[in-house]
Amino acid sequence: MRKRNIRIQVRLNDIEYAKLLDDISKSKSNISDYIRKLILNKEVKEKPDYEFLKILNQLSKIGVNINQIAHIANATGKIETDKYNKESNTLFSLVKDLKRKYL
Repeated sequence: MRKRNIRIQVRLNDIEYAKLLDDISKSKSNISDYIRKLILNKEVKEKPDYEFLKILNQLSKIGVNINQIAHIANATGKIETDKYNKESNTLFSLVKDLKRKYL
């Protein structure tokens, strides 16, 4: 037996329906899930695009590199400034791009 056995019909005008479809396509969800989230006051988020996920992956790799640099610095007492400067510049550049595009 279904968990959800109550069916509700809603009538929308063309503008409302177009907005609903647009919001659903942005969230990569279906109508039922989208409406349930709205009813339960859950945040409906737009799914990030491929470029955003690619940048997150790059940020993760930079974080690993910086962590390795810090590990070596703690073990030897020396900082490889060239590697650190390169990674930090790349990090700041990616963050700047993210802010410009998504905020």
